Amino acid sequence: MSDKLQKYLERAKGGRRDQIIKVKSDGENWSVRRLTTMEVRRAIELAMEEDGTPKETYNEIDVMIVKATEHEFDWNNAELLKAYNCVEKFELPPRLLDNPDDYAALSKAVRNFTDTKEALLKEGKISSEETPKQAG
Repeated sequence: MSDKLQKYLERAKGGRRDQIIKVKSDGENWSVRRLTTMEVRRAIELAMEEDGTPKETYNEIDVMIVKATEHEFDWNNAELLKAYNCVEKFELPPRLLDNPDDYAALSKAVRNFTDTKEALLKEGKISSEETPKQAG
């Protein structure tokens, strides 16, 4: 068996280990899970009508935000859906996060998970380094 084949068989047997980052949006820390390629494809599919036209009530980024955060946030809560006059949970992200900057923070995290993670790590490293005043 080739090394490449063995690698992927082992990965499948090992189960899924989610990568998660914390992103600040709307004054809250949101736990964002890295989506798989299949989840991104599914998000695009869910944002399309059967005839291939985009849905009017939500887009693939809204779906991706829900999928990446639903492990800790109940997007399907009936009271929440009713309060925001939504039929589907994927309509909620732009309504809950009506400030474009708050929406953009989660949008960027789900679209560019690795870049966001590296930026957060860099920001954390900078803020944890001693400043000249602290050292003196």
